[in-house]
Amino acid sequence: MSDEQTRAAALAREWRELRGTLLGLTEQLPETGLGRATERAGWTIRHELAYLAVLDRDVAHVFERAASGAAEAIDEAREAIALRRMRGQAMFAAQELRLAAMRQYLANAGERAAATIEGQAGLLNHPVRVVGREATTVVGHLEHALARAREGVATLRDAVR
Repeated sequence: MSDEQTRAAALAREWRELRGTLLGLTEQLPETGLGRATERAGWTIRHELAYLAVLDRDVAHVFERAASGAAEAIDEAREAIALRRMRGQAMFAAQELRLAAMRQYLANAGERAAATIEGQAGLLNHPVRVVGREATTVVGHLEHALARAREGVATLRDAVR
């Protein structure tokens, strides 16, 4: 196994572990718990869960861009609008779901993201640019998404108590 494959396997494992923790937390929630406020001003548990679903789509999108050979990035105006639209659509789709359907959606989307990470290990060091961030690599973007997912799980853990 190459270094990239080993790294991708570790990142995919962490993605799955975070998703497992997240799904475990949602098992403790009644349907009405989705409207509970979190520490993030104006955000509910539903918002937080929907944003975590956006991270899955975001990771897949960055790998798709890297696989297409797009070294130039997602920083042109048209691409910025497309990225914002993709994120908005993913968040809206997740927010509209009832709790049981949202759990399933998060489980499926999380597994697709983890499988993409493993399956596209050779792209980890590919350069990418994402609107509002410094140029980085696919793995840099993925680490940013994992950090945000860790924050989201911690936020949910506090909100579920």
